[in-house]
Amino acid sequence: MTTLADQLRLLLPPGAYSAKAKHLSAVIEAEGAALAVAEQLAGQVYQTIFPDSGMGLADWERVLALPDPCLVGVSQSVRQRINAVVSKRRSMAGQSRAYFIGLAKSLGYDISITIFRPARAGLARAGDPINGGDWNFTWRVNAPAVTVTPAVAGIAVAGDPLAAWGNKALECRLTQLKPAESILLFGYGA
Repeated sequence: MTTLADQLRLLLPPGAYSAKAKHLSAVIEAEGAALAVAEQLAGQVYQTIFPDSGMGLADWERVLALPDPCLVGVSQSVRQRINAVVSKRRSMAGQSRAYFIGLAKSLGYDISITIFRPARAGLARAGDPINGGDWNFTWRVNAPAVTVTPAVAGIAVAGDPLAAWGNKALECRLTQLKPAESILLFGYGA
């Protein structure tokens, strides 16, 4: 394998000087070393572009104002922090069921959504809930009683737990993004 310095030597025009001359060789070695460092840093920057790689996590959190205010002081694993970054980037706009289900999925949660409707004459049957008043604006996120986020090899760092439990991140993010006029409920164990 050739070094970058060797490749630079091959780019020299033919002439009356030697590519192995002491001073010229020192300059070429220095330039080759600088290019090698630049190449390595470019690779790291490229990885940082993708938040799910875990590279540059602190910068992503700073830019996206994470952790969310309702999660300040809550201990989160590296995987949960990455999920929060990915989720926040994907949560730019939407109000459909599919949007909120996808948003929860990006946080690591499998959910379904129940929308409540008021009873209507001709459609409602005996035993159906009436759902009057505010129920017209209410929806429920149905999630497992406990969601476990396992550590991922290559991303987890020393001191991270092997798994993390809890639904606080789900409640925090969905409550922030729900339509203002709606009432959001959370049902666990469904």
